[in-house]
Order: sequence, then structure tokens, then C-alpha cells
Amino acid sequence: MKNSPHIVMVAGEDSGDFHGANLAAALKQEVPEIRLSGIGGRKMEEEGVELIFPSSRLAVIGLTEVLGSLADINAGRRAIRQHLLESRPDLLVLIDFPGFNLHLVAPFAHKLKIPIVYYISPKVWAWRQGRVATINRLINKVLVILPFEEEFFRQHDVAVEYVGHPLLEEFKTFKCRDRRTSSTIALIPGSRVGEIKYLLPEMITAARLYAREKPESRFLIPIAPSISSTMVAELIPADFRNHVTLLREPLTTVLKDAAFAIVTSGTATLETALAEVPMVVVYKVSRISYEIGRRVIKLPFFSLVNLIAGKEIVPELLQNETVPENIVAQMRAILDNQQRYTQTITELKKVKSRLGEPGAPQRAAAAVIKEMSQHA
Repeated sequence: MKNSPHIVMVAGEDSGDFHGANLAAALKQEVPEIRLSGIGGRKMEEEGVELIFPSSRLAVIGLTEVLGSLADINAGRRAIRQHLLESRPDLLVLIDFPGFNLHLVAPFAHKLKIPIVYYISPKVWAWRQGRVATINRLINKVLVILPFEEEFFRQHDVAVEYVGHPLLEEFKTFKCRDRRTSSTIALIPGSRVGEIKYLLPEMITAARLYAREKPESRFLIPIAPSISSTMVAELIPADFRNHVTLLREPLTTVLKDAAFAIVTSGTATLETALAEVPMVVVYKVSRISYEIGRRVIKLPFFSLVNLIAGKEIVPELLQNETVPENIVAQMRAILDNQQRYTQTITELKKVKSRLGEPGAPQRAAAAVIKEMSQHA
């Protein structure tokens, strides 16, 4: 390995930026002289990653949403390919974001004979299992963060290592409070503009309906780093703004006092589970994207919480089910039933225990460095 090795990292949205930043910090700790560059966001940049393109321009959901962002996606593709061609790094680390990373970045890096580690693997166990062959052909090592993923990849002869879930780092010192007297409810609309525009209005209307029954209720909305506060504020009716507080805070802060949460499906559901906050999970995309996904995704649940639990421990509302009346009905079913509320918290603790111990970024960094050494 060179005295000053160079690793390129590619993350495509806020969650990838978060995980990329933690990995970058761990890599710098292991090899202080290492050079890190690539695509990411503010957190990765703060940890010393030289950004060649902002990940915020790539964070889209669904087929029709991608079509509307082709100019940005092509600009990102050109930027990362040119960077790989000119810099010829010792290793490429791809972080989630398979539509971009697996199809537009990995094949090009493979042609340049740059070894590739995929950290936070594509969810090929959920859909497009044909991608496993692509991963086997292009990727040197896959680092997975969910306990059931390792066995899946081993069954398909993919070089894989389970490193644990990075979110456990954020919850090492988290103290769960007694929420029985709390009237605070978190509305967590996601970190992508499309998700927020589809789902926050439904969440707000549900909150209004619930507040009519429980006027003491207060609602917190965390705003992701790449999202405009103005855009979020404009989605809240003027006559309801006194009930809502917008926060630029980590979810660990937002969830400390929350008795319940309405959460967009994704990483945030797992964060809410680690905070042991009962929730209802919602998701909605364009009709075309949904119809395509419905035909290829063959899973009993769509939320990470239920997938890890292996059963439904939190209610899920998908697409046309995601209407305010249904959301409120699920809120009432949990919040008004002390036995179910307590049982949900018990099940969330089990999910937390299945994820193992903190230290995922450090284990991932060690695996990345080992892989880089083997190709030196």
C-alpha cells in the first residue's frame, strides 16, 4: 500500500452522507495520511472528503422522479467518471444508492481495474435479485449492515462481511425517557424532496385531525441537512403552525421526548426503533413507480423495522393506504391502548438487540483497508 493511499467514496443522499462521514472519520483514524474524495454531502466534507459533486443533486425517488432529474444524474456520472479516470484511486467505496452506483459508477471503475467495496449494499434481497450477478462480477467485497443480508449474499457466492449497523453509534449514549405523559409526536417525512412533497401534507392533515381530539398535542418535524426549511414550512397551513416546531437537529434529539412518530419508510424507521418510539410507517411514490415496484418487490413488509423483526410490530401504510384518516386510526390503536403501546416498545428493544454492538464504521474501515492492501 502506498504511503498516501487514495480512496474515492460515492454516496447519494443524506443517509449515505451520514454513513460516509462516519466511515471517513474511521479511515482517517486508521490511516491519518489517507486521501479521501468523491461524491457526498456536508457531513462527508466536514470529515475531510474532497467533494467533486454534491450528493444533494442526486437524491430522487421512483422512476418518474428520476426522469425529471436526468440532467443532474448525468452531470454526476460525468464528474465521477472523469475523477476516477484522472485520479486512479487505490480503491472505490460505494455507499448504498444502487441505481447510480451499481449501474453508472461500478462498471466504469471495473474497466479501469479499480477495486470496489460496496458499503451498505443494494437491497437485492427485496427486488431485482438479478443484480446479485452484477455485484458478483463488479464488486470485490460487500459490507452489509443488516443481520440477514450476510447469509443472503453468501448463498449467492458474493464476498461479504457483516459489520453491524452504523446507526448504533448515534444511540450509544441515548437515554430513553418515560413517555407516558408526553404529548409530543414526531412527523418524520424523509430526506428527499419527493418523499416530503408526497408524504408531509398527509402527515400534517393527520396531525390536525389528531389535535382536534388531543388539543394538547405538539408536533416536531426534523429537517434533513439537504432540505430547505422554507419548502417544509410552506407545506404547513398557517393556522396550524403554532402546533408545529421545525428542527435542524439529529433524530436522536427529536425522538427523546416523542411519545409516537409518523415515519417515512427508510433509515428513519430504524432510528425511531432504536429510540424505542412506537410508530406508524408510511410510504408513497408516483403511481407509475408504485406499479413497477409492486410487480418486482416480493417482501411481506416494506419497513426495515418489521423486516428485521420478521413480523409486523409497527403498522405500515403504503400508497393509497397513506391517507390521514388511516394514519390517525393507527395512532389511536397504539396510543390509546397501554398494553399494545408497552408491547410495541418491548418488540422495538428486540430489534435493537438483533443489530449487535456499536463499532460498525471502525469495522467497515478495517475491512476497506484490508481490501485495499490486498490489491496494492
